Amino acid sequence: MKARKIPLALATAVLTASSLAAAPAPALAQSRPLGGLFSCDGSGKKQEGGALIGAAAGALLGRNLAKNEKTLGTLLGAAAGAAAGSYIGCRMQSTDAALAEQATKKALETGVAQTWYNKRTGHSGRVSVLSSSYGPPVDSRGLRFASGVQTLPSYEAAGGAYAAAGSTNLRAGPSTRTATIGKLAAGESFDALGLVPAGGWVLVGRGGEAVGYAAASLVRPAGQTVASCRVIDASMSGGGQGTSSQRYSACRDAGGEWRLTQA
Repeated sequence: MKARKIPLALATAVLTASSLAAAPAPALAQSRPLGGLFSCDGSGKKQEGGALIGAAAGALLGRNLAKNEKTLGTLLGAAAGAAAGSYIGCRMQSTDAALAEQATKKALETGVAQTWYNKRTGHSGRVSVLSSSYGPPVDSRGLRFASGVQTLPSYEAAGGAYAAAGSTNLRAGPSTRTATIGKLAAGESFDALGLVPAGGWVLVGRGGEAVGYAAASLVRPAGQTVASCRVIDASMSGGGQGTSSQRYSACRDAGGEWRLTQA
């Protein structure tokens, strides 16, 4: 049986990855405080900010190098990319980390994209806000629906109390093609039980029961509400490593602090 050859560049990347990250990467499925993204752990072998120089780029590199071994190349490339991210992250200059953390926090607080640049190191980054909501997704199994109201698997969290801008039809589903099953009077307030993920519709609640869908363009939040969850894309470039990015989901905890998970 003829042994398959692995490209030298790929083999080098794998060996480098092994030397840089002997310890397995900690799971990011569990949320971490914002500051945890920009500090190395006790072993000095993994830094959550290193995910900004992540496995996705490594997977692509490995796949391109191993033309005849796509699966192997992708897997090894991803491992190399993750290890490189760990290595670079742990060696991020403290001034880089401070600027990146500050930009990330401001983006989360304001919902507006932020950039940072460190003239001392030449590194820069951008934190883009992809979406915002008022909490984790709402599972429809926890809601009561009136007869005839269509059910979706889940909804984006809404801000609570809403009011109709004018006389508004309530629809059986999130579409003008569905039947009209009720109305909201101008100025009438109601509980927004959720927002349709595809956008454009609000699930209207009365007495804790979903009674229909209202067009989002015809209703508005009754008071000022602040988004408690956001999805962000954080990118970093410089240091001869090119540009790489990682997506995160972030929600406020009970104490008002942002906690992130890798999306």
